[in-house]
Amino acid sequence: MNQPLDLTVMMYHYVRDPGDAAEAGSGIPGMSVHAFEAQLDTLSRQHTFITWSDLQLALSENKPLSSSACLLTFDDGICDHYINVFKILRDRNLSGLFFVLDRFEDRGLILGHKIHFLLAKLGLPGLRGAVWEKLNSAQRDQFKQAEKRYQRQYPGTSIDSRINLLKAMLQRDLSIEVNPLLSDLFEMHVGSENETARSYYLNLEQIREMRAGGMHFGGHSHNHPWFDWIDSDTRRAEVKASAEWLQQFDSGPWAFAYPYGGLSDDSAHILERHAFVAAFTTKTQLTHSDPYSIGRLDGEEMAQESQGYA
Repeated sequence: MNQPLDLTVMMYHYVRDPGDAAEAGSGIPGMSVHAFEAQLDTLSRQHTFITWSDLQLALSENKPLSSSACLLTFDDGICDHYINVFKILRDRNLSGLFFVLDRFEDRGLILGHKIHFLLAKLGLPGLRGAVWEKLNSAQRDQFKQAEKRYQRQYPGTSIDSRINLLKAMLQRDLSIEVNPLLSDLFEMHVGSENETARSYYLNLEQIREMRAGGMHFGGHSHNHPWFDWIDSDTRRAEVKASAEWLQQFDSGPWAFAYPYGGLSDDSAHILERHAFVAAFTTKTQLTHSDPYSIGRLDGEEMAQESQGYA
């Protein structure tokens, strides 16, 4: 990569309608299927869609990208991507880059997804209270200290800000302590975590079908931690797990998406050692000078801001 790339990269997570097979009564909201298709219509008028293979050639051989190039990316390897997204892209002769978690069927849900289910079930006050009740005195002190610190970043002027405040504490400062507590709460209020995970994440059969249908896959870690929060040994283990998972259905080289968009000084070096040749953040960015720090636009946020981006 000898010069910066001008590239619009779209990022998506949940693409679902209330009551459809992807939402499955969970109450977890997402970008509606109609809004997703409307956004694709608009993007197609403004951009030329490219594939991961096109970007890989641009990075490795300096092959020019199409004018106004746009790459579609999807995080977390969730069932929405097979149930709703795959058919839409295939019918339009488009390809997406799907960042999947290393999740075997018996490994349950990552911490962040347990939070999503429980927020939908209990609401913000209910989840905060349920977690607080399960913490011991030392953990409650840690909770209060973290809450005070993150209030500067998330001042609580909106429900989204208050939700992000709770997520920041649970996903970072208290992640080790609350992960098993959230599993207990999940079993109590939602149901079997393992059974939910089996249908929630893409399985190998679905991935191979999508791969045969022109989709591409990249890594997204095993446990979905903040890379700037965990230590270097844990980062290496997370990246290694991703590479080993991807080897089951794709020979690489691969791309990687940093969980939550968090990255560290050694991230690029670790990824390079495990055959990842590019990595994506959540930073809003259209020109990219570092292949291991490629920014993206959040498709769902754009749809909400423009009432459909159509």
